[in-house]
Amino acid sequence: MNESDTVLEFSAGQRFGAGFFGIFMICFGMPFTLTPLLILPEALGIGDVFMSIFMICFCIPFLLAGLAVQYFGFTSLRAALFPNSVKARKTLTDWSSDVADKPLSANDAVNYFNSESPAEQRSKTKKIDVEQSENFWDSVDDKSDEA
Repeated sequence: MNESDTVLEFSAGQRFGAGFFGIFMICFGMPFTLTPLLILPEALGIGDVFMSIFMICFCIPFLLAGLAVQYFGFTSLRAALFPNSVKARKTLTDWSSDVADKPLSANDAVNYFNSESPAEQRSKTKKIDVEQSENFWDSVDDKSDEA
């Protein structure tokens, strides 16, 4: 397959959106990444070994989550700044491998929108009892009248 066949063209609006999203994700992940730097000096200065170990373990998920969010932001920003970069294209196609492998056609969209929704499918299979009363208390049996 020729490389020019697989090249995706990004419009200026898509590049701007990807760049804005990348910057947002980098800024959003920054506090999570910096949390250990703010907590650990105070926790290690206490002198209690168990508390220090607990605080180190407490900070690890924050650090990993912040780095993951920033990685997605850097990848999006790299794709926006360098749309012809082989690394950026490979990262984007790895994320959306299902979409990249299967070309979409207009018939796929028409078939998707013409198909029944899950709610419509459930309404056909489920029969609603018409004889049931609308009020909850009408269906309660009064046992004192029987005695």
